[in-house]
Amino acid sequence: MKTDYIVSLHNNYQNMINSFIRSFPNKGLISFASIDEYVRSCAIVIWSKGNVDTEDCRSVLNEIYSSSASRRYYDRNEVEKVIELYKSYNQRSIVPDFFIKIVRYDAAHNTNFSRVLAEIFEVLFIQFAVIDERMEYAEASQITEIHEKLIYHCNMNNVVPRNTRKTDPFSLVEGGDGTAEQFDDGPVQIAAEGRDPEAIKELDELVGLENVKTEIRSIVNFAKIQAIRKKRGLKVFPISYHLVFIGNPGTGKTTVARIVAKIYKEIGLLSKGHLVEVDRSGLVAGYVGQTAIKTQEVIARSMGGILFIDEAYMLSSERDVFGQEAIDTLLKAMEDHRDDLIVIVAGYESLMRSFIESNPGLKSRFNRFIHFEDYTPSELFDIFTGLCSKNQYTLSQDAETLVKEYFFRIYEARTESFGNGRAARNCFEKMITNQANRMAQYKEASLEEIQTIEKEDLAFLE
Repeated sequence: MKTDYIVSLHNNYQNMINSFIRSFPNKGLISFASIDEYVRSCAIVIWSKGNVDTEDCRSVLNEIYSSSASRRYYDRNEVEKVIELYKSYNQRSIVPDFFIKIVRYDAAHNTNFSRVLAEIFEVLFIQFAVIDERMEYAEASQITEIHEKLIYHCNMNNVVPRNTRKTDPFSLVEGGDGTAEQFDDGPVQIAAEGRDPEAIKELDELVGLENVKTEIRSIVNFAKIQAIRKKRGLKVFPISYHLVFIGNPGTGKTTVARIVAKIYKEIGLLSKGHLVEVDRSGLVAGYVGQTAIKTQEVIARSMGGILFIDEAYMLSSERDVFGQEAIDTLLKAMEDHRDDLIVIVAGYESLMRSFIESNPGLKSRFNRFIHFEDYTPSELFDIFTGLCSKNQYTLSQDAETLVKEYFFRIYEARTESFGNGRAARNCFEKMITNQANRMAQYKEASLEEIQTIEKEDLAFLE
């Protein structure tokens, strides 16, 4: 552990919180003590996720509480109190009362101090997480969970967003003197492209896939932390950003892969951020030797972006020398171009797990699985009505009831070949074709009639 890092971090922490308190108009709603209690609790939760040794924790706290900057706030007895809390702490993070009060103030005064404070906390928690000079994925996930809970509370109370930036609050953590009297109203710059990549919005707008969204956000958070470690001169753990998407057809795997490519570009992992999609036929040729050339051509097109291989398990069928040649070529490229090539493989869960386990090279590079659940009947209906809205169609009440019943019926009877989102799209396309055939029999029709879907246009569902 670096003493200068610990002391500097805590000094800057005090400067940031005190500067925020000075900038907040209603001093009666917050205090350093209430914020400090919350920050220490969160730090303990984050450290526990990373399995920080109790004695390491004690060493850090001793340095913090012994520094001259800390004496006005802390007594040395605090160390043992916090250690006891650390040993027994197993609660999940909550939104503290003082934050709720700030959110209410923002809602009443059309301000966004709560969003500022949430971003300050995120920066601080990232810095606390790397205080032991190592980072665990679980720590990054915990920071994401804490931040999302705070931002969710802001969103639920319609706290105004922050779209401009005057100064960078992150500079206070990076060695600023803490003399700023007011806080910036723009996003904290953690990665080179900003706090959150724009493509995250595309991900959030997708129907369902909540666990997928959580996993991708955790990857983003981890990448931010790695960038900060590099900036600090700390060791950067060489993790793999390659992914395995598992799930049934039509669950949005290709769509998410395309968004992930954009996200990886925005956070600096890729130079271009495009997606090249192939299956076995796109990599394998008819003769030994030609497969390597064909695979290399696909890899060349994918450089700077993501190579997405659907039904990748088809490459490892028994005695398939061509498929093995493609795998060997791919593994070499992933090693040679690990700084600007990401590979996502996708397919059915059981087959994909067998595929990854079949080759030590695959197993070492693909260690993050993201599961795509089947869409529920209500999610299928949301996808369907989204298509209707996008294409300016409306459902009559009878038509709406029929569609809901249909999605419930096919969901209950689903198998591994369940169409998911494709079923919704196929239903939509057939429906509008039937509606067009019906409307063609009219001599004239109102705009409302042209836009309205009737039950008879969905007779094929019955």
